[in-house]
Amino acid sequence: MTEKEKHDMFWADQIAREAKAYNGKHVVGDAKTPSGRIHIGSLRGLVIHDIIHKAVVDSGQKSEYVYRFDDFDPMDGFPPDLPESYRKHMGEPLCNIPSPEKGFDSLAQYYALEFKGVFEKLGCHPQIVWASEAYRSGKMNSLVRTALENAEKIREINVRVSGAKKAEGWLPINVVCEKCGKIGTTQVTDFDGKTVRYVCVGAKYAEGCKHEARISPLDGNSKLTWKAEWAAQFKLYEITIEGAGKDHYAAGGARDVSSQIVEQVFNYPNPYNFPYEFFLLGGRKMSTSKGIGVSAKDISDSTPSELLRFLFTRYKPRTAIEFNPDGETIPRLYDDWDKFSRIHFGHEENRDPDVPRIFALSQLSGKAKDHFHPQFSFVAFLVQVPSADVAKAIEKYKGSPLTHEEKEELKARTEYAKVWLEKFADESAKISIAKNADWNGVSEKAKQALSEYAEFLGLSEEKQSEKVREICAARGISIQEFYKAAYKIFISREKGPKLIPFLNALDKGFVGKRLREKE
Repeated sequence: MTEKEKHDMFWADQIAREAKAYNGKHVVGDAKTPSGRIHIGSLRGLVIHDIIHKAVVDSGQKSEYVYRFDDFDPMDGFPPDLPESYRKHMGEPLCNIPSPEKGFDSLAQYYALEFKGVFEKLGCHPQIVWASEAYRSGKMNSLVRTALENAEKIREINVRVSGAKKAEGWLPINVVCEKCGKIGTTQVTDFDGKTVRYVCVGAKYAEGCKHEARISPLDGNSKLTWKAEWAAQFKLYEITIEGAGKDHYAAGGARDVSSQIVEQVFNYPNPYNFPYEFFLLGGRKMSTSKGIGVSAKDISDSTPSELLRFLFTRYKPRTAIEFNPDGETIPRLYDDWDKFSRIHFGHEENRDPDVPRIFALSQLSGKAKDHFHPQFSFVAFLVQVPSADVAKAIEKYKGSPLTHEEKEELKARTEYAKVWLEKFADESAKISIAKNADWNGVSEKAKQALSEYAEFLGLSEEKQSEKVREICAARGISIQEFYKAAYKIFISREKGPKLIPFLNALDKGFVGKRLREKE
């Protein structure tokens, strides 16, 4: 198989080949309602679409990436980080609710721009568009009018595809109530070609003020209901490729409805679509408005951007990602990145044809550099040892001095390791050197082996490993028993970091004294 054939097998390159352009170009689309601090799970769709956009460009086709913030949606869930005084805004458009902090035009902007800062760090730079601006500027006027003129057809599609029955006279819009300012509480009927009649009846999450009136539905006085709006946005931005979370792809789900509305009502070809699996936290799907999940910013502040981009790139969209920052997820992510780097530069055999493409699409800028990567979990152990010189310990483990790039990476990993230990690591990752050695349960043979090993602490790590094997064989014990005994007397545990590099990071005199205690 040639390199090009391998390249063409990657999932994003397959989509780039299969999707049909419109007016000579592709527009990759995605969207998010900024209804709370946006969780890390929302990065998955955003990065998936960025990867597809780059794959389209790499295929020689023209492509744009448009990301929509649906800030004209009502606040229908109460974010846990807001003060109780904000409950009075339930049902209002997110773009009309004041920001809890200065420097932002609205609550929606407050949440959206935090998220924007995160995904830009991941190398994603889509064109940002705001739903509120599209409605208020009149860009959505013709689409709103078309939807109202075809309300019966939209109602029929909803009933036929999803079984969702709508009342007689139902119209696919919500009006902003002129009296209370809420948009999620209005019921709209009777479009006469210029105005609609509405009543502010209320919703499950917000009371209505009972105001009745007629109003023009154009120029930001109303918004389309979301399935009709999704279809209208396809037409407005000429989207050619847009996927969504698998929950929207259930039989008769939102994507099925929107797909038929865009073709039958807005006369626009249904964009290439695909479902992607959830990004799970402890087995649970995350929710922005309910505050379920770790915020994208919290994880971004704790993990290098390239690693996060790598996480989303390496898994096919139909593969669920289980992310638990409290466990071993982050150290394993570093290990996987290091492995892909070694394969990319030919230092390790590659059995997965997608590895080179995944690694290339995970880069934020420029070309990756070939150098030694200090294991993250080992760095995390070293930073917990007061007497350890982390750089010297890593150089001894490597077997040669660190280059400038390696020193910079070690510096970064050291800082990230401290953050991980403080915020996410569980107790099993946290160690301290025992004040007194616990020799209970350590066999006489193991004691003798540890004492004998103390004679070789000045050797290279490779030579020390050879001596451990020789000593264990001579004493008639397994290497596992030797390691278990060493961990027990130094950190009062049966498992720990890579033993020889760890012991070499400690004071040599202290290590030798403790190993010989039971001579």
